[in-house]
Amino acid sequence: MSTPAVGAPAPTRPRVMSLDVARGLFLIASVTTASALPPSAPWMTHPAWFGVTPYDLIFPLFVTLSGVGLAFAYRSPTRVAVTARRVLVLLSVGVLYTAVHGDHYQLSTLRVTGVLQLYALLVLVSAVLHQVTRSAWGWAVVTGVTALVGAVVYLWAQQQCPGSLLTPECNPSRWIDGRLLGEHMYAQGRAGHDPEGLVAAAGAFLTAAAGTTAGHLVLDARHGSPRVGVVRLSAWTIACAAAGVALALVVEPFKRLWTPSFSLLAGALGLLVLLVAYVLVDVLPRRRAARLRDRASWPLVALGRQSLLVYFGSHLLAVLLIRHGEPPLAQRLGEWVPLPGGPEVGFVVLSLALWWTVAMLLHRAGIYVRA
Repeated sequence: MSTPAVGAPAPTRPRVMSLDVARGLFLIASVTTASALPPSAPWMTHPAWFGVTPYDLIFPLFVTLSGVGLAFAYRSPTRVAVTARRVLVLLSVGVLYTAVHGDHYQLSTLRVTGVLQLYALLVLVSAVLHQVTRSAWGWAVVTGVTALVGAVVYLWAQQQCPGSLLTPECNPSRWIDGRLLGEHMYAQGRAGHDPEGLVAAAGAFLTAAAGTTAGHLVLDARHGSPRVGVVRLSAWTIACAAAGVALALVVEPFKRLWTPSFSLLAGALGLLVLLVAYVLVDVLPRRRAARLRDRASWPLVALGRQSLLVYFGSHLLAVLLIRHGEPPLAQRLGEWVPLPGGPEVGFVVLSLALWWTVAMLLHRAGIYVRA
């Protein structure tokens, strides 16, 4: 029996490809919706207040899968300087991104919240809590406690409002974000809430925590049986969905305030996508099928490993191209791709091809854009 040489590096475990594949599938939906020319279909817009549309689920899916990635990133101790750099980069770029996206640059009313800023808070809180627990069980407890506290807070908030109904004029975001941020919040406070403010960030953390628990379950399975990992991941997905349905009886699920019921239901959907990818990519293929699996999944893996760049880059570029020119530059570019459906379909296809090509080239070169 051969023994490893003294001082030889420990064999590296294969990368969990299912997370990259799930991210790739998510990015296809994200780039497609971001590149849609106006007027948008009802299912591709956010509801004015109550209700959930498919478009509402795009960013929460990103948050869920990011939660899985944070489990991978912080499973082992990480230097404080690394986390500090990630948070500062995300906050700085986020303010600039929000200004360009909203076409609003006045310092007196510059919006300080946004999707990147919210993500920065998630990274910071996740890094801190990983100093307390790095286990799936610990993060399941974090998820459960966060959901319970959130439900109690929203139940109390409803009782403070006329008719026990949350409205733009009476809701926790108006009370908290409005007082802390003033005109620096979403729509300078005129909307009565901030969908990426501190209140929404608490809901987003619940979604991310569900993903982080799943990430630790997947990592545990690498040291044991992948099939047991499938069972545990399935059970956790069902538990999140069931808890979301139960909480929906207390507080209505809707994205504007990222309520606890919405957090868990959206998280369960993201976990379902991860579960299917995990079974098909990381568990079922045998050695003989591994090469075929690698070839078939390579384009999705390449796209998924550039999730931060593609998600925010595609949204920013689409906004710039759709808003400028008459007719818009996006429409003129879409006309270059003669497809059924006109320039609307052409621009979506062109955008997806552009970002997918960029992702594959960077992946082949081993270059990854991270915070």
